[in-house]
Parts: sequence; C-alpha cells; structure tokens
Amino acid sequence: MTLASRHTAIPVLAVLVFLWAGPAFGRGYLIFPAETDPAITSAPHEHYVVHNPWVVNRGVLFLFFPGTSSRASNYKMLCETAAGQGFHVISLQYVNDVSVNAKCARSRSLDCYEDMRREILFGTNFSPHVSVSPANSAENRLVKLLQYLAGQYPMDGWDQYLTAHDVPRWSRILLGGHSQGGGHAAMLGKYYSTAGVIMFASMDYSFQQDKAGGWIHANGNTRLERFFAVAHTEDRTMPIAPMRKYWNAFGLKDIAPVVNIDVTGRPYAHSNTLITSIKPAQLDRVKSNYHNALCMDADTPLSGDGKPLLHNLWLYLLHEPLTR
Repeated sequence: MTLASRHTAIPVLAVLVFLWAGPAFGRGYLIFPAETDPAITSAPHEHYVVHNPWVVNRGVLFLFFPGTSSRASNYKMLCETAAGQGFHVISLQYVNDVSVNAKCARSRSLDCYEDMRREILFGTNFSPHVSVSPANSAENRLVKLLQYLAGQYPMDGWDQYLTAHDVPRWSRILLGGHSQGGGHAAMLGKYYSTAGVIMFASMDYSFQQDKAGGWIHANGNTRLERFFAVAHTEDRTMPIAPMRKYWNAFGLKDIAPVVNIDVTGRPYAHSNTLITSIKPAQLDRVKSNYHNALCMDADTPLSGDGKPLLHNLWLYLLHEPLTR
C-alpha cells in the first residue's frame, strides 16, 4: 500500500477531535497533506487545524509554521488559544527537516537564508541545501489544505482565505512561526501585505559574519509595525545577544524598545519586541529547552491548573498586529 493510499483510507472523522479552545468547545483536525493532494510525498505528518464555531469569527486566518523537525501538532495550546479568539487556525506541516540556520552558518553568502526559504516556501530551485518540488512546497500545501477544508466543511468559512484564482488572501492571514518557522512567516510578511507576523525564538543571523541574513534589509509589503518578535533570555539555540542585533537590523528598534514581560504586564508598553526569563516545563530534564518554552506544548510552562503561563503574551501577540 502506498503512502497516499494509506492516508486516504483514513476516514475524516477518525482525525477529528473536540478540544477546549477558549470560551467554548472547538474542533481540531489532524489532516495528512496527501489527503489534500496526492502529489505531496514528503513531510507526510499531519497538519493541525482548529476552528471554533461558537465564538465570533474574526475573518482572519492564523497560519503557523513549526520549527525545524517539529510537527504541526506540537503547538496545540497556542493554536487552540487563537481559535478561542475567533481565528481560523492552521499549523502547517511543511518540509522542515533541514535547519536553515545550520546550513547557512557555513555559507559565505548572506543570501543563503533567503534562497533556502524561497525553495521551501515556493518549490522553485533556489538552493543547493534543500530539494523541494512545487507540489511539496509550503505554498501548495496551504492552498490544497484550504481547498480541502472548504470542500469538507463548507459552513466553516475556510474559502474566504483563497481568491477566486486559488491564491492565498494574504491580507486576511496573520502569520506566526517558531524558530525556522518564524523566519518563513517573516519572509512571507516581506513578500506580501499580511495581517501581521509573529516570530517566536526566530532569527536569520550568521555568527561567523556577525550579520543578519540579507533578506531582512529589504523593504516589505507588510508594515514594519505589524512585525512582532519574542525571545527567551536563556535560549541556547538562538542566544539573546545576537537576537537583539537581529531585531535591530530588522528595524524593530525604531518602533519601540525591547520590553521584559516578566517586569511589565500586558499590554507590554505596546512593544514589538519582547523577552522573558520564564522557566520551561519539565525542569527535571538534563537540559531545559528554553528555545521551545515560548510556544511548544511539551515545554510551555503551565500553572497549577494546567493553563499556559504565557497565555496573556499569546493574546497580545494575536491581537496587537491587527490594531496597527
């Protein structure tokens, strides 16, 4: 049995789960990419999709990109929080098995970052470090998933995020991503006029050259005021010192100063760049994963009753770009 036939043999209802997403129960779906397009043959793990029909629909899609080698379903709490606020939500499984920063750290060209990301996003041959076909691109995965959702759940409003020509309606899409995924979100925010961009523990920064990736200096179609970034002060994967240099190069220093959310409460002086020193979950590990603590389920710190301690931060990041 082929991978595609194995996936399509799974009934849709088998991957439907009911979940708590804010003030009412929402619907979460685990959908194999090959279910939406048999030509998708790589990165086969499920997309995670959430819709809450019992809250006021914002008419905005929160599109999230997981980090390197991470699955879309590893960010359920963040996604369910967004759904509880009236967003349609997609955590997109894409080709993320190769680290952009690891490959480009050894490159002499600062264009390496953009070339890799363009191939992953659009499936055109830009980079020697990754091989992604048009069918396996993030763009095709998104379009085919939206078409699938519109057909399977016509009353849920997924069709509003595609034009009549099946192009994503970027002005209605709030982009987010963790680590490598945050870079994809930011690049799309440069290319298109979007509802906003949220970067969790994400940067394209060459430690060897002490410079940011070349693409971040380009003028963007999403207003700079709609770009938001958050980092952990103890992150060993994306250290805070070069992270702040990256934010400065991005131009975010010209909007508002960096705010420590452990000291300043929501709305965090309406800053676009935020830091925290919050302890991650599961501190009994040999090495606590501060890099994942901002949004990944396994490391997101929880209160005694099981609620995310960064809930207010997530609400701020989801709402603030829409006010700019």
